[in-house]
Amino acid sequence: MTNLKRKLMAVAMSVVMTGMVSFGAFAQKREPDKRPTKPQDTKVVVEPKGKPPQNNQGDKRNDGKKGKP
Repeated sequence: MTNLKRKLMAVAMSVVMTGMVSFGAFAQKREPDKRPTKPQDTKVVVEPKGKPPQNNQGDKRNDGKKGKP
């Protein structure tokens, strides 16, 4: 009697565990996302920088020093 009871309990537990696993697998539905949509980011178009202005002064600052710091 005890042996039969154990076998029935093992079969019942395996059925329950199999049912829980299959229920968990089918519970994950592929529903469309219900979150609100994100606003589209506005893109800022920046013109490429040109060449920097040339320094027309040259080394006029150091002309009077002639090698002296």
